[in-house]
Amino acid sequence: MQLSYLSRINGIGGTIKNSAEDFLVEEITKDGTVLELNKVIDRSEIAESEIDENKKFLHFVLQKTDWTTSSAIKTIASRLRISFRRFNFAGTKDKISTSTQLVSCFALRKEKLQQLRMRDVQINGMWYTNDRVNLGDLLGNRFTIKVDDLNFEKKENSKFCSERTNDCENDEQKIKNIYNELDGKFPNYFGEQRFGSTRRNTHKVGELLIKSKFEEAAMAYLTDTDGEENQESVAARKELLATRDFATALKTFPKYLMPERSMLDHLARAPTDYVGAFRRLQRNILLMFIHAFQSHLFNIDLSERVKDKDFKFQEGEYLCGNNSYGFPDIENRQVDGSLCMKLIGSESKTSEKENELLDSFGIKKEDFVIRSIPEIGSKGTYRVALAPIKDFHYENSTFKFSLQSGSYATVAMREFLEMKK
Repeated sequence: MQLSYLSRINGIGGTIKNSAEDFLVEEITKDGTVLELNKVIDRSEIAESEIDENKKFLHFVLQKTDWTTSSAIKTIASRLRISFRRFNFAGTKDKISTSTQLVSCFALRKEKLQQLRMRDVQINGMWYTNDRVNLGDLLGNRFTIKVDDLNFEKKENSKFCSERTNDCENDEQKIKNIYNELDGKFPNYFGEQRFGSTRRNTHKVGELLIKSKFEEAAMAYLTDTDGEENQESVAARKELLATRDFATALKTFPKYLMPERSMLDHLARAPTDYVGAFRRLQRNILLMFIHAFQSHLFNIDLSERVKDKDFKFQEGEYLCGNNSYGFPDIENRQVDGSLCMKLIGSESKTSEKENELLDSFGIKKEDFVIRSIPEIGSKGTYRVALAPIKDFHYENSTFKFSLQSGSYATVAMREFLEMKK
């Protein structure tokens, strides 16, 4: 779907993420420390009592280029010959990036990690602690993003005439104008990554699970091919759609499709037990489906409000203040601050407009209690409607800014790059 733009000024064009070296991501930890690229964190000033080798966890700063978070850590675990389950991290980073992030590992010695040698991976400091890193233990990320193929380079004298003002301006002036119109904020949509890395169908599966259409949900997950890049996978999925032969599909599905193969293994023995097949998946994968559908609803609702410039809080919404770093904190309710909209769940206090949105999908909020798989039901939560773009700077086709945890740099960039239709 086409999401509404907050800015009405046409962007400068161009493309991003053409190489991992042009998309830099530096994690901002809970205490506000920026894990800078190529900079080792020096813990030498910490008291000896705080770096006791008998403490349970080893924390380390992972820097990687052109790796997903999970693939990098799985490879590290394999090289160190320990379980992947011993590792924890605060948030995932895009594959096409050069990034830093804090990782913890249970009962790992420094000496063992120091021996690690991996392509495009380095460790920027390590220390012992009694606490693991938990999902969400970060304030945000700092980005440095190089833009290629700017439209301005195709215009005479690198000028571009704004349809709105009829003024000719260079790219830096135009970016400044867009930023000013945004007032330093952008619609906090969920990015495409939220809906699947390639097939973009996780919200579709989530919708079907919420409707208790388990057979349709299973077949969508197993057989959808839109966006599938691996031709062996495309052929296997199409064959299963045509034959519904789960035993044969188990033999033809590529080994790397481990979640799908887990479901197929169950369905080969119990062809009509689709709930049982989904229960073969890890809970975090099942929750991914539900959260993706909630995100889809959020994007639709927010897009309508952006189009109408309607940011007055509605029934069940509230305003929140900022944390110490200056990012909105949804736990900090205030009489003034940032609008917090709902990610609708079973206990959400829905407005008339939200009820109309649910009706358009043929569901009600109570359906987020999934009785056949109760452990993946969702009570609902909140998300900031407009996210701040902090420490913003643009020069020489390069953007620099910081975003709060959970906000997408690709979503912020669309306001500056894309033509508004």
